[in-house]
Amino acid sequence: MPPRSRRPVIVEPLSAPPAAGHNSLVTDDDLVGENFKLEDQLKAGLAKYNEWAKPLQDRLKEIEAEISRRLLERKADSTKTEHGTAYFSVIMNTKVEQREALIDFLMEQWDTWGNDMMLVNVTKDAVKRYMEEYSGQLPPGISISHFQRLNIKRS
Repeated sequence: MPPRSRRPVIVEPLSAPPAAGHNSLVTDDDLVGENFKLEDQLKAGLAKYNEWAKPLQDRLKEIEAEISRRLLERKADSTKTEHGTAYFSVIMNTKVEQREALIDFLMEQWDTWGNDMMLVNVTKDAVKRYMEEYSGQLPPGISISHFQRLNIKRS
């Protein structure tokens, strides 16, 4: 089967309402109301999609369970078919069990392992507490940035 070619997605521009501003015919209330109307439509559409998709998702889970059962029964890790291959993957997760022991090891082996293994991050709550305690000063080696997010709540 030849590879599918990508078709360009054509997005038609919406007719823009008049710009909101000092002399606009669109009030803040109009915009907030439209915002909630659109959110409600999206929520209803998503609920309808989820209802439609549920039997399909359930069947996919059943198929995966049956293929897993068959592979385990055969003591196999994969099966190749005309339609494709199903296979088990072994995924590794890591968890720090003894923080101090790990930090000691990484610091002693910094050039060999530490620089590659260690990922350093800080919590913003701890940084805020530090700044409150030290008159707005940041801990050494830390920078902060801010962004503004608009929140719209129903009345």
